[in-house]
Amino acid sequence: MFDSLALQTLINKHSPKKSGLYYVDVLSLAAREKPGNCCLLGLGGAGIAHALAPYLKAYTLTAIEQSQEIIDIAARFFMTNTLANLDIIHSEASLFVSDCHTTFQHVMVDLFNANNFPDSCNNDDFFMNCRRILLPEGILAVNLANQSEQWTLFSKIKHLFNGMTVIIPVKKCANLIVLASKSDNLSSLLALLDDCKDIKRLVWDEQWGCMGQY
Repeated sequence: MFDSLALQTLINKHSPKKSGLYYVDVLSLAAREKPGNCCLLGLGGAGIAHALAPYLKAYTLTAIEQSQEIIDIAARFFMTNTLANLDIIHSEASLFVSDCHTTFQHVMVDLFNANNFPDSCNNDDFFMNCRRILLPEGILAVNLANQSEQWTLFSKIKHLFNGMTVIIPVKKCANLIVLASKSDNLSSLLALLDDCKDIKRLVWDEQWGCMGQY
């Protein structure tokens, strides 16, 4: 927790790969279905890193975290030292993506302070840089936790990714996960979701567009 009652990270210490929070499996879905080198913006307690570890044995997960205290807590209580494929960088997310010259198959954004999505990342430059560091068929996944911000952030991402987006509501919580493809069409992302046994069906919503039911 930060300065609110919202749980930021929860893992089972006896089986860390089994996610403790509902949104983790959905945010990591594309990376689990199509493994590749990944960038995670926002380490937290390494719930995403643990969930992905069995799938990324041949790849690297680069996690960006601006708080040294959180990095230390993750090491002390959330067993990041057991993750051989995890590379943690102490940096602010918007600065990292603006300076990054590495490309990734997946960029996952899990940034949330006690109340909202960080102001430093709530802008076109941040999401355009996230798009820039993706491979040509790369996928951006963004966790939208604050209901009051979800439509504004989704609209921004959809515009900057030329409409190549799918929204997945997370059951049993208010979170929404946005998947955005760097490709010029949605076919590869839709094929990935169509092959995923956890996606019950794909539907069209008048407000949100293409939506996956998890």
